[in-house]
Formats: sequence, structure tokens, C-alpha cells
Amino acid sequence: MSSVLRGGRSLLSVLLVGLYFLIMSPLLRLVVMPCVFVLPRERFRLVSLFMKAMSGGILALLRFGGARARRVGRLPTAEPVLIVANHQSLTDILQITLMSTPRVPAFVARRRYERYVPLVSACIRMLGCPIVDPKRDPEGSVEAIRRGARELPNGIIIFPEGHRSRDGRILPFRAAGMLSVLEERTTPVYLVLNEGVWRVARLSDLLFRVHLIDAYSEVLGPFEPPRDPDERPGFVRSLRDTLAARLDERRRDTSPDSYS
Repeated sequence: MSSVLRGGRSLLSVLLVGLYFLIMSPLLRLVVMPCVFVLPRERFRLVSLFMKAMSGGILALLRFGGARARRVGRLPTAEPVLIVANHQSLTDILQITLMSTPRVPAFVARRRYERYVPLVSACIRMLGCPIVDPKRDPEGSVEAIRRGARELPNGIIIFPEGHRSRDGRILPFRAAGMLSVLEERTTPVYLVLNEGVWRVARLSDLLFRVHLIDAYSEVLGPFEPPRDPDERPGFVRSLRDTLAARLDERRRDTSPDSYS
């Protein structure tokens, strides 16, 4: 019976998230977007406020379904930074959004999210997120990231694994995007470890399994990238090693039953 109750509570929380999207959509389209049009200098501040409200609200509703979410550290975005994170589920962006201060940085987004995704697509456009399609246009994707590094004032988030692993472990990094950012700007690099949500990686996983979310996000850094271009590939590998080592340490410090 308890499993039935957990499943029903999970489904209810997901339905409430959908309702929250419906409630916030008029606010975005009738208030935030017109204000951005009239006050373009306030664009990043306004979209950051909206995204933080959305992220906080979604996580609160998921907690109603039994989810847990913890965050350790802050991401300073008053100046351009490069944020490198592993990717386990849809909650990763929510966590990073809430850890970023004072503004939400842009994130590298797949082309399929550029249009027709409620609220998300509009925020992608207002943030000026680099849009990539690595399979069809790898060179254009790298150029989009390079342009973002050059123009965006609050930094860029990159998930360099390319896709999510089945057990949440850190996959090899695809270095082209990070190297293109560092070619444009030698900015401080922050790592974000995301853990505890790999079992609910997709939207369909959430329906009856919200109670399996135990989201933990931790900021590591800053790390100063080398100015010598020949040293940057090694630097990128060291970032991946650092993130993987912290994940292993985190898993050793928590109950092994969580990962059996």
C-alpha cells in the first residue's frame, strides 16, 4: 500500500508542476517579455528573477511528491565564468539556477529546445543561450559557444559529457566546447557536481518516482585555466578527474544501499 501512496503522491506533484507552468506562462508572456522589450538593459536581471522563481517553485512541488534537494556553495556570476557540470537529470538546471548569484548564466542548449517547449524556449532565447546541434553541425555548434563566451555577461554552463550515463558516473568529456570558451576568455572555471537523481533522468521517469529524487549539487572551485593553449586540453582532463573523484568520495560517504 505504501508504494501505491508514494506513486499517487508522486503523480500529484508532477501534475502540480504542470499547473505551475500554466500559471507562470501568462506572467512570462504578459509581464516579463514585454518588460524585456521595453527595458533591454534589464533583460538578464528579469529573466534571472523569473527562472529562480520557476526553479524554486518546481523543486518545492517535487518535495511535496517526496523529493529531496540540497545545494552546497554559490556560483558568482557578476562577471563571466565557465561553469562545467555533470548531467544526471532535468533537475540539474534547477539546482544550478538557484546556486547562481546575482544572475542566471546561459547554458548550452540543444536545438530541439529552442522552440515549442513551454517557458523553457522563451528563457533560452532571452538568456541568449548558445544553440548547438553537434551531430548535424559540429563546427557551427563550437562557433555558437565561442560567440556566447565573447558576448554573454554572466557566464556559460556546459554539460560536457554529451549525454547522461545510466548509473550517474562521470562520462568522458567532449572538450571542444570548453576549449572554445577558454580561447575567447580565460575566465575562472567552476565545477558543479550533481548527484542522486540518475534514476529519474527523463520526464517520463518522474510520474510515479518523484520520491527517488535525492538531488545534491555542490560547487567546486574556482579553477584558473592556463593561458598557454597547449596546456588547456590537460586542464580540461583534470576538471573531469576532479569531478569524478568528488563523485566517488560522495558515494563512499553515503549509504551504499543507495547505489546498489
